Amino acid sequence: MDDVHISRTILRAVEQGELPKSFLEEVVNEHLLGRCPHCRAEAEAYQAERGYGASGIRRLLLFATTLLDRFVSSTDRELQRAQQDLQELLLLSPNEREGRVERARDRFRGSSLVKLLLAEGHRCIPGQPDAAFHFSDLARKVANRSPGLPEYFEMHALATALMANARRAAGQLAEADELFILSRHVIVEHGVTEPAVVARVDDLLGSLRKDQRRFPEAERLLKRAAAQFGLIQALDDAARALINLGQIHQLSGSLDRAIETTQSALALLGPQSEPRLHLCARFNLAQQLVHAERYDEASARLEEDAELYVCFPEPWTQLRLVWLRGDIAAGWKDLETAECLYLTARDGFIAQGIGYDAAMVSLDLAVLYLRQGRTSRVRRIAEEMLPVFQAQDVHREALIALALFQEAARQDQLTVEKALEVSGYLHEARNEPGRRFRWKRRSGDDFLSSSRAVGEGRPE
Repeated sequence: MDDVHISRTILRAVEQGELPKSFLEEVVNEHLLGRCPHCRAEAEAYQAERGYGASGIRRLLLFATTLLDRFVSSTDRELQRAQQDLQELLLLSPNEREGRVERARDRFRGSSLVKLLLAEGHRCIPGQPDAAFHFSDLARKVANRSPGLPEYFEMHALATALMANARRAAGQLAEADELFILSRHVIVEHGVTEPAVVARVDDLLGSLRKDQRRFPEAERLLKRAAAQFGLIQALDDAARALINLGQIHQLSGSLDRAIETTQSALALLGPQSEPRLHLCARFNLAQQLVHAERYDEASARLEEDAELYVCFPEPWTQLRLVWLRGDIAAGWKDLETAECLYLTARDGFIAQGIGYDAAMVSLDLAVLYLRQGRTSRVRRIAEEMLPVFQAQDVHREALIALALFQEAARQDQLTVEKALEVSGYLHEARNEPGRRFRWKRRSGDDFLSSSRAVGEGRPE
């Protein structure tokens, strides 16, 4: 018990039944009354003043645990009130929520509500980046309206970083960068050292640097985040950072490192880990094995994880799975099966309004047909692509690339290499909508060249 201080960690552990109250009594006895001469002198003086006998120290300990009971009941009440406030806010529109928080005098305050709102924002990141931004912004507003909040700067920095991450997920990278600058400013200027907060900001900023293709910076941030999460035994968070790092290695073309890093992430996940985290790591590993042309291993992975995929029936996940199976079939030269799977994935993405992924699968189909010499099918795919994607979520520069692809098909000048070039461009431009596309100049080509053209081959 030497040099053990009373801390919020100990208080929470006692509150949750992870430590007995006797442990707290020992801390009080050892530290406050045994090791601290001032506290001991004051306790003895009070004991003499009150005429306590030999049981005086014990009464002081009983008083300390009584204070703990009050702390516990106070914490429970705050959490219950925060949960009620959140449920009330969820019934309102975003504008109404902000107005309700701003007009309230005594309600919609405190760290518990901030944490619940941040958790709600995190839940919305897959597929709802605007909602994620709203809840993170609302959490920051609640923190700003909670005077004397002990964790104010930690929560302010974290909420701002989560707002930045929501903008990143929406493809608004410049605004995300500005918000991360604000978050890091709060951390530096106000001495935020809480490992969970600093690691989370590093983790989220690493994702932005990945999307910006600033891979060395992203790698440094994610490695640091994983290490910090590991120090506080936040193993799921450490695994999430490593999953992201594995994607960076994949995008950089370091497939062996990508596979090794993703396997390290999987080793950190246990039965109690978030199921979607398992899914993400396992899907990424299978995909990396495909890119490494280890098709048998990738297929075996998908078979092992069949029950896991059943737990996520939403179309986006299932269509990505069909697409990956198509890649495996193409790698095995089972072109008929690959064609069937690609068509299923493409039609599914179109039906869901996910035009960008539909464009990517269409290019895989074009490559498949080009390798079979089925030029009429290539022209048909090219003619079908543009009108469909003009009505969906494909940005202007990508539409220009698809139009050039279509024109090349019409002129019978399309090759496997050029189809892969367009596919590679679409992958890189997904998070950089302003990125322009030009054909690379090759001997005998009539197409424009560009120093910004991407390399061949399709990453994820």
